[in-house]
Amino acid sequence: MLKKYYIVGYGTLLYAESLQKTIGESVRQKKYIPVIIKGFKRLFNVLPAHYKPSYKITELPYEKAAANVILSETDMLNGLAFEVSEKEINDLDNRERSYQRCKAKMFDFKTGEFMGYGFIYSAAMDSKHVTEDTRFLPDWEDIAFARTGAYRYGKSFGQTYDTTTFLVDGVTRVIDYYKDYIEELNLDK
Repeated sequence: MLKKYYIVGYGTLLYAESLQKTIGESVRQKKYIPVIIKGFKRLFNVLPAHYKPSYKITELPYEKAAANVILSETDMLNGLAFEVSEKEINDLDNRERSYQRCKAKMFDFKTGEFMGYGFIYSAAMDSKHVTEDTRFLPDWEDIAFARTGAYRYGKSFGQTYDTTTFLVDGVTRVIDYYKDYIEELNLDK
């Protein structure tokens, strides 16, 4: 019997072109399901060893944080669930090596109905890859990929991404901090 695995992309995995770099052409045949994940908060607080600063809005070397989700009883976020093969999940685990794959309840984005369980990549606050240093900002490409991918699924889905995505401090929304750069962050313009 084949096992079904669902991954929920909430950052660069929202952007098909980025996902394709990991799982190849199968990205085009997949069905992407807009979902809500409750009990997690999305913020840019992971510093992958291979990331280099973007230098898009500051000359200081702090624009290199990747998106993460942390446990939070009062928060939620949106993402795209998609089925993956065992090989694809292994490839994604390798790509997301700064994170652990965690089980999460998925709810339909429009109806709120429980849909089952999927996996989401999360780095715990005590991980060596997580920072609490508020000088760090998101990697420019990571924001552009995620926002563009989210808005491809409609205005409401994109706006939900914007309202549930935070800087390292967990309080400042990325959309508010980058308000003067919104047009540049849309790769589909």
